[in-house]
Amino acid sequence: MEPFDLHTDPLHGVTLIEAGAGTGKTYTLTGIFLRLIIERGLSVDQILVVTYTKAATEELKTRIRLVLKQAKSTFAKGQGDDEFDPLMLAKAKDRGLALQRIQDALTGFDRAAIFTIHGFCQRLLQHFAFETGSLFNAELVQEVRPFIQEVADDFWRRYINPAPYELG
Repeated sequence: MEPFDLHTDPLHGVTLIEAGAGTGKTYTLTGIFLRLIIERGLSVDQILVVTYTKAATEELKTRIRLVLKQAKSTFAKGQGDDEFDPLMLAKAKDRGLALQRIQDALTGFDRAAIFTIHGFCQRLLQHFAFETGSLFNAELVQEVRPFIQEVADDFWRRYINPAPYELG
C-alpha cells in the first residue's frame, strides 16, 4: 500500500483511503473534492462522497462547502492562507475558469451527492426501483432485531407451539 499524496496523486481510477481517527481523512476528502471541481471540471452532482455516519456526512457537507468558499476567495484574490492554496493556484491553467467552476459548485451544492452508506443505498433503490425489482417505498432499516424477533415469534407459534390462535 502506498501513501496517498493529496497534491500529486492522479484523479482517476479507484483509490482507497484508509486511516485512523484524527489523521486528516476529512481534509483529504475535501481536497479531492476541490481538485475534481477545478482540475477535472466535474460538477458537484458528478462526485459521490460516501461515509459511515450521519454526523460524518453533515461534517463533510459543511467542510466541503467551506473549502469551496475559501477556494473562491483564494482564486479571486490570487493568494490564500491554507498550504493547499498555492498548489491549487499553480495547477489551475485558467484562474478565471477555476473560479467559475468553484462558483458553479457553490451554486449547485444542494445537488451534491454526500451520503451515508445506508442513504446512498436507499437512494439507489428508489431511483432504480424497476431495475432492482424493489418497491418504490422500500425502506432500509438499521436495527433489524425487531424483525428477527417477529420472525422467530411467528415460527415458534406456527411450528413449535401450535396452540389455538385465541391462546397465542
